[in-house]
Amino acid sequence: MYAIAALQGLENTLVLILSGIILSGFFAALVSLIQYQADTEETLPNIVFWLLGSFATANWNKVLLLAVPVGIAATVLFQLRWRINLLSLNDKDARALGVAVVPLRRSVLVCCAFLVAAQVAVSGSIAWVGLVIPHLARLLVGVDHRRLLPCAFWLGGGFMIVVDDIARTLMHAEIPLGIITALFGAPLFAFLLIRTSRREKS
Repeated sequence: MYAIAALQGLENTLVLILSGIILSGFFAALVSLIQYQADTEETLPNIVFWLLGSFATANWNKVLLLAVPVGIAATVLFQLRWRINLLSLNDKDARALGVAVVPLRRSVLVCCAFLVAAQVAVSGSIAWVGLVIPHLARLLVGVDHRRLLPCAFWLGGGFMIVVDDIARTLMHAEIPLGIITALFGAPLFAFLLIRTSRREKS
């Protein structure tokens, strides 16, 4: 996404969002092609379950596999946390305070992509967590990333433990985690948007 935006000579949020939509549509088509050609007896159910997210196959080997990229990316983000605060300013003011805005923004995006890729590779795609949890953490500890990043990490982990417990106990068969997070996340995110909008108007 960032490369597409950079080729256009733009790095604003709108271009990044549109680039994400382009890539999402392309890779969604590839996933659909794989599903279409998959064996309906064994492979297809596994693909569908993975697309919705699950901890059913979790084991210590996967924990160790996930620990390496998470540890690296989290360490980098924690080292940059005070600089990330300055990204809330406009680029000119941030540069005046000694921040290399473009390299910093790229580093943060790479770390986030690294974290998401590692998580999806291990447990599948689990929606809404990355949207809702940071907003909740911001309500709890404010916008300072020195407190916000650790809070979001712990809050996200605790949230997924609760979701996994619900998925395993609500019905006889385990419900994919993506379904539970969407049922909780979508209304909660709508509430947060409405609350933020009302606060800005007042």
